[in-house]
This record gives sequence, C-alpha cells and structure tokens, in this order.
Amino acid sequence: MESRKLKKNHKIKSQILLIAIMILATVMTIVLSLAFQSTTETQITKLEEENQKALAAAESAIEVLLKEATRTQVSFSDPPLTRFGNEFTGQAQIDNSASRNFLTPSLKADESYTFYLAEYNLTTNTFSPSIPQDIRICFSSSQGLEITLLKNNSIKRYVVDANTQRIENRIVPLGGCPGNNQFSHSFIILSSDIGNDSRLMIIKNLFSSGRIYFEGSSSNLPTQGKRIVSTATTRSGVTKKITLFQSYPQIIGDFFYTRF
Repeated sequence: MESRKLKKNHKIKSQILLIAIMILATVMTIVLSLAFQSTTETQITKLEEENQKALAAAESAIEVLLKEATRTQVSFSDPPLTRFGNEFTGQAQIDNSASRNFLTPSLKADESYTFYLAEYNLTTNTFSPSIPQDIRICFSSSQGLEITLLKNNSIKRYVVDANTQRIENRIVPLGGCPGNNQFSHSFIILSSDIGNDSRLMIIKNLFSSGRIYFEGSSSNLPTQGKRIVSTATTRSGVTKKITLFQSYPQIIGDFFYTRF
C-alpha cells in the first residue's frame, strides 16, 4: 500500500515538473520572440534612417552641380559638402554620354516638347552647326504630331497622323519603330531637310498623352540637357543612387502652333 502511494506521489510530481517545464518553455519562447521582434524593428528603423540620410546626401550633391555651372563633378570631401564627409562616401557627376536615341517624358495631349538639333551652349546661348542625318520620330497609334522645324532663316512644318479621320492633308506615318518596339508608328525627317542650319524641333503631341522617341540614322543626337548621376554610401554600407535629367530650355509651343 505504501509502495503504491509512493508511486502515485512520484507520478504527480513528474506531471507537475513536466507542466512547469512546458510553462517555462512557453514563457521563454514568448520572451525570445519579443526580443527578436524588437531587434528586427530596431534594425529596420535604423536602415530606414540610413536610407533617408543617404538620399538627402545624394540630393545635396546634385543641388551643388545644378547651382555651380562650372563644376562637372563633386564628392563629399569637397566644399560645400564637407559636412557629409565623415558619414558618406560617393560623388555626383555630370554624364554627357552621347547617344543615337532619346526618349521624352510622358506628354499630355496638346503639350509640346523642344528637341535640340544642334549642340547648345548654355553659357553663350549659341548653337553649333547641326549634323545632316535622317531622324526617325516614333509615337503610338493614338497620338498625332505637329512638328515645327526651326532653321536659321526658315521654318518647316509637318503634321503626322495615322488616323485618316482627324486631320486633312496630314502625312501618313510609317508602320513600326525599328529602334523601339514600344511604338507603333514613325516618321522620318530627311537629312536634306535638317542640313547643317537646323536649330530646334518643336513637337506638339496631339489627341492623347504619350512619349516620343527620337533616333539618329548615322550619328549621335545632340545633347538634350544635363544628366547628373549622384551616389552616396553610408559607413554601414547603405547606398543611394539618384539620376536627374534637366532638359535645356523648353520653348512655349503656342507661338508656333495652329489649332485643330
């Protein structure tokens, strides 16, 4: 009888111990989970702060190059960015890489874009001679284009539209755009029209919003503005890279357009 009672007490003690271990394990799991969550949230918060700081530093470097026209490059060890020098590495520089093609930002219906056919000097406000080459202009089927070609002593106009119902006496565009398959139609301004005395091409985007794509046939297109690439890296290794494109002056197109 005594033996049975001892076994029963031992069993009860074992169950109590097991329950205590389970409770302890549950409490430890909760504590560890909370600690892990807190650590993770702290790391995420710190990473967000580092991202914001790197973004601010990269933007500050871009502002310097926009304000100081004589500079083409600046680092965080150069004035006036020395306040960032202990926390960031990196630089901002003007990228004047030449290209055979150019894509405009999205234009609203009846909005215009000024495309430069000759290299433009911002300091002297002068143009270099234009390069005689065919220039393909690509757009979508929902768009129409009114193109005004400004030369030294003359103006040429083209109205291009694939829709036969919208404009009388318009030029029918070509189908497709070999250089960019995002566009369904294209129109080529011949090198004989451009010559070496063209300056600007003002394009009015008709009927619907969209982008316009330009491609030179034989040479790089003239620079269309200032492109700045800025990179800032924190001491912890967080990096932010910003690319800014600032176009050359855009002329108010209403001076040259007719209304449809």
